[in-house]
Amino acid sequence: MGSSYRLRALLIVSMAWMSSSPLLAADQAQPILDGGAAMNIALKLATEATHGHNYSTQDIRFDPSTREWTVQIEASLDSNATKRFVATVNESTGLACLQLAPAAGCVAQENIQPMVADAQAKAEAMAMARKFPAPDLQHLAEVLLRYQVGADRSHGGGAVQARYFVNLPSPDAKGLVDLSPDITASLKQDGIETYPGNAWKEGTGGAPMSMRFSIGLPVRRPDGNYDVPYNYYCGPFCAGWYTAVVKHDAGGWHVVSSVMNAVS
Repeated sequence: MGSSYRLRALLIVSMAWMSSSPLLAADQAQPILDGGAAMNIALKLATEATHGHNYSTQDIRFDPSTREWTVQIEASLDSNATKRFVATVNESTGLACLQLAPAAGCVAQENIQPMVADAQAKAEAMAMARKFPAPDLQHLAEVLLRYQVGADRSHGGGAVQARYFVNLPSPDAKGLVDLSPDITASLKQDGIETYPGNAWKEGTGGAPMSMRFSIGLPVRRPDGNYDVPYNYYCGPFCAGWYTAVVKHDAGGWHVVSSVMNAVS
């Protein structure tokens, strides 16, 4: 249960990052970390304290007045005993603390100041990306889709029978749009069938596979390139979340690299 639970927590982090809103001022109610990140920190501390692998969370909450996440954890030990922990993840103090309820004091702790600073920097970069969107997002979507289809075909040893239902950020970064007709036609010439993202329905089954392909907002990196989150989803056990590093020049968009954040 523990390993699968940590995977679900990782997926939560990935999806929350893809849909996160711009960071508000620190004195407002919005947390800097998301719930998935707080949960992962709590589970890491529980692992250090128990050397176990089986956990369940009873509750997770954020208190805006103290800027503190609280995570209730139940750990099943190898001796079939159960221990209940309370993890606090405080964004103001930068301290994460695991307590063995009802006792006080930390049985495991971690300095999370670097993580909070990184999350804040990413949120500020996302705010800038929304204010000044990257150019030619339609071409970016085409490049990413071709890249992923090529990787899937290479990994699978042949053509992947799939229909891709694609959505991408609008030019003003305030919503989602579909691929343009000319890019759809260009992809079709190479055997890549695409459709509007909102036409996708889960559970259609059969062949070809119906796959939702979603692209996030490009965020400018210090080196001038962009980080772009994207994912595919065709069911609870058919999904992947990625981050691509891309560059834009006179020739358009190019994929520099891509890493998988999570898979289901």
